[in-house]
Amino acid sequence: MTLEKLFEGVKYETRIDNNFEISSIAYDSRKAAEGGAFVCIPGFAADGHKYIKNAAEAGACCAVVQRGADYDDSIIPVIVVEDTRIALGKISSNFFGKPSDSLKLFAVTGTNGKTTTTYMLSSILEAAGKPAGRIGTISYKAGNQVYESTNTTPESYELHKMFAEMIDAGDKACAMEVSSHALYMDRVSGITFDYSIFTNLTEDHLDFHKDFEDYYQAKKKLFYQTWGGSMINVDDEYGQRLYDELKEEGVRVFSFSKHDEEADYFAEVTQETDTFSVIKVYNKGSYVAGLRIGIPGEFSVYNALGAFSAAYESGIDAEDIVKGLEALKGVPGRFELVPNSKGVVAIVDYAHTPDALIKVLDTANQFKRGRLICVFGCGGDRDRTKRPMMGRAAGERCEFCVVTSDNPRTEDPDLILKDIEPGIAETECRYEIIADRREAINRAIEIYEQGDVLVVAGKGHEDYQIIGTTKHHFDDKEVISEILNG
Repeated sequence: MTLEKLFEGVKYETRIDNNFEISSIAYDSRKAAEGGAFVCIPGFAADGHKYIKNAAEAGACCAVVQRGADYDDSIIPVIVVEDTRIALGKISSNFFGKPSDSLKLFAVTGTNGKTTTTYMLSSILEAAGKPAGRIGTISYKAGNQVYESTNTTPESYELHKMFAEMIDAGDKACAMEVSSHALYMDRVSGITFDYSIFTNLTEDHLDFHKDFEDYYQAKKKLFYQTWGGSMINVDDEYGQRLYDELKEEGVRVFSFSKHDEEADYFAEVTQETDTFSVIKVYNKGSYVAGLRIGIPGEFSVYNALGAFSAAYESGIDAEDIVKGLEALKGVPGRFELVPNSKGVVAIVDYAHTPDALIKVLDTANQFKRGRLICVFGCGGDRDRTKRPMMGRAAGERCEFCVVTSDNPRTEDPDLILKDIEPGIAETECRYEIIADRREAINRAIEIYEQGDVLVVAGKGHEDYQIIGTTKHHFDDKEVISEILNG
């Protein structure tokens, strides 16, 4: 592709001829290729401008640099832009033929509920005859191909590459999670979403964002990139604030609620069990549809209502939305029951924030006949402020807890556990601290009695544990099954 076509819509300065052919794009010097452009991204751990020589040695023919950055322009020709992150998104879109323009894009942001909501949207779209790709925490999906997820929202180059793969595979739409990291780091800059959903905002990622307001403002950016309509959970404190601010600014917004009958979309819960919920959905006061949601809990009602409102506003018939939601029997690692022959009610969930843990445990408490037992921990190299909050959330809702390692990463697991303990110690819950996660799960199963409910929280769909910088195979569901069937 010529430089002129590749940089269409991007302001740049260069001495390279506009008809110069560029064969590829890379933002990691180790992936630079012969005749390709190397985009220098200023990162948190390293600055790409320092790796121009490495990229040149790999065959890169030019470097895209950021105005004012420190770089050596004598190695290979440079193309100067104002912001290399934003430029990467635009040139990646151009390189792959602007694929996002050919897909109906549904975006979901919030602290919790993003993954389940995208699965619900994907199932609805399929039921409506609109094959859909999916991007998120668990995996990336294009057509029938499923790939391992590296980030909740990938870097812009991978994102546009995936959009192109979806189109090639026959997908007509995409349901994707958009993280605060992605919004803050401009991974989705320049993309216009058709419909967006805000689930909630609670304590998380304060290791990355300077404070909670910064976290909120990062999330808010998504809704200025949405043209069809933004669905906001107004039962959430920050959702109500977001709705009010966006409406005042003239952004097209729709409210959804489980408590406010005046909301644009209102859900009346008519039945709740340990395996499903039944709700009636009203749009501006008029009955629209009855839904049976195959994932229990209040959080699932909100996720379904958000998915319903976005799909309905996009023009999908209520009948197809009902079929799509009923077809979805569950989401990997989200309130997932582990089958076993011992009659043990064991649930695995990805809950790794105080709010998510509260919601999961509150749901489990609704159908226990004995005690609620929880195994949980907190990730290392992440927000430390939520650790005692996690301990308190579990202790206030359980009769017994085993506090253990999650993904300690480069932190000392024992120090992470010490950060959690003050929160649980404030409660009346009995607890033990066992750093080894397998031993912790085994201990919880040892004390289990009929009528109890066991929740193993924090890792959900993950099949690994990160200790130091190494991933070790570890799957909570697999470990529970091995212990119960061994």
